[in-house]
Amino acid sequence: MSELSELITAPPRDDAAVRKQAVAWYARLCSGSAGEAEQQAWLRWHAAHPAHQHAWQRIEAMRATLQQAPAGIASPVLRARLASGGQARRQVLRSVLLLAGSGTLGYLSWQKAEQHGLVQPLLADYSTGIGQQRPIALADGSLLTLNTGSAIDVRFDLQTRRVRLLAGEILVETARHRQGHAAPVDTRPFIIETRHGAARALGTRFTVRQFDDHTQVAVLDDAVELRAAQSPGKAVIVRTGQQARLTASAIAAPEQADESAGLWHTGNLLVNDRSLAEVVAELGRYRRGHLMCDATVAQLRVSGVFPLADTDRALLLLVQSFPLRLRSLTRYWVTLEAA
Repeated sequence: MSELSELITAPPRDDAAVRKQAVAWYARLCSGSAGEAEQQAWLRWHAAHPAHQHAWQRIEAMRATLQQAPAGIASPVLRARLASGGQARRQVLRSVLLLAGSGTLGYLSWQKAEQHGLVQPLLADYSTGIGQQRPIALADGSLLTLNTGSAIDVRFDLQTRRVRLLAGEILVETARHRQGHAAPVDTRPFIIETRHGAARALGTRFTVRQFDDHTQVAVLDDAVELRAAQSPGKAVIVRTGQQARLTASAIAAPEQADESAGLWHTGNLLVNDRSLAEVVAELGRYRRGHLMCDATVAQLRVSGVFPLADTDRALLLLVQSFPLRLRSLTRYWVTLEAA
């Protein structure tokens, strides 16, 4: 019997033996040389016994805690399964979320993950990790840029062009804005949805950022029409240079937009007389781990331009420019405090 056949057909002897099989499969699938036959064999092994599925869940739990590992070692099978969509995609993601009880992250049930809004971003059409930005060209000629830790679904049909922001922040540049009169006429409304309501583009360029309790929309060019989820009959127009806060029940009056609105897509954080606490919170969005500042320096006023793609350098600039020092337990636990 071949090694591959043994991996498929060998009955579980004990937990240690099954774990070894799971590790062997993971190593084989991550090698980059696994073909279609091996991929199908892994699926048969996975389905053959509940003990196999439990062992694989533990492998996936470890993988989930090591997201900073080089992308090249990601399992080709998992990538293929995730790309396939539908039930197969959902089953694999369910395996990832059912983390082993003894693991670092503890047990997280699929049901609780859904309740806390963790599943939708995992199932998103497009997403970015921490510190990543990603441009997405849409079929109508529009361009979306996803900021760090963001996720969207895109649904275009005969009546509407609809983008659902599941997490994070996006910069929207409609085809009409990008191409002007050269853009083909498209009468379908272009709508960005969040859990708090909807923003309808009026031939424009704007940003949408979703927080836990509200959505912030900043208009860079032209205008956007906002509607709260619970008051869809009332619309508020936000124009160039303005921003507005949208909750599920109400829309705040438009105000002057922050001068740095939308500049994140250039890779820089522009700060003009902001508190250190605000700056640290913003840099923390682009960095894995825990970044904070001591309460004694939290209200220090900060101005400057800081690189988002290299937060270590941004922190160094803060230390060089202001009376601060870094205290690091590890690279993933950093505090700014008084020098």
